[in-house]
Amino acid sequence: MGRGRRKRARMADQRKARATASRHHLESILENSASNSTELNDAAARDLIRLSRRHRLGLPEGRRSWICRDCQSALRPGISCRVRIRGKVRIITCLKCGRINRSGPDHPTEEESE
Repeated sequence: MGRGRRKRARMADQRKARATASRHHLESILENSASNSTELNDAAARDLIRLSRRHRLGLPEGRRSWICRDCQSALRPGISCRVRIRGKVRIITCLKCGRINRSGPDHPTEEESE
């Protein structure tokens, strides 16, 4: 009886380790986006979101702004997105779908505005 439980725990640990290794590989593809094609970067971004959701890993800190949450494409400043800074607020606009993402210390969140 206890044997199956240990095996399941070991398999879960192996699955989590494989998912983490895959996430690091996809991150490295996005980090070196200048040397890759647009299709490869978009596929890596889409796979990174799918992997993070399936294995409950979440997107790594600092990498969330690399991917458009609507069209799930890789955001490359000047190529697939426009970046503007106004009053300490960073405004990133996806050029594929038009989604606008605002972030920064002076940007009010939904909780503050209510």
